[in-house]
Amino acid sequence: MKTLLVAALSTGLLFTASASASEAPAKANTCVGCHGMDGNSVVPNFPKLAGQHASYLEKQLKDFRDGFRKDATMAPFAKGLTDQEIKDLAAYYAAQAPK
Repeated sequence: MKTLLVAALSTGLLFTASASASEAPAKANTCVGCHGMDGNSVVPNFPKLAGQHASYLEKQLKDFRDGFRKDATMAPFAKGLTDQEIKDLAAYYAAQAPK
């Protein structure tokens, strides 16, 4: 009985985690203009975010926010992001399929 309960809870957590990663965070609305709705930019000078590793995306956003990485377009967007918003954005774009 315990095994069945643990399996059911584990499965529920798995589906919850994948569902939340696939839902676009509110801050993603700002990214759409350059990087596309799902992170698959069609403009060559804006990188594709879809399918990138979440840890890579987190580092880049933090570097833009904290001034270690310079870009006149990205800096204003990243400046106001919290660590949690960065984590949410990174998880969302990492979960998107690259095209």
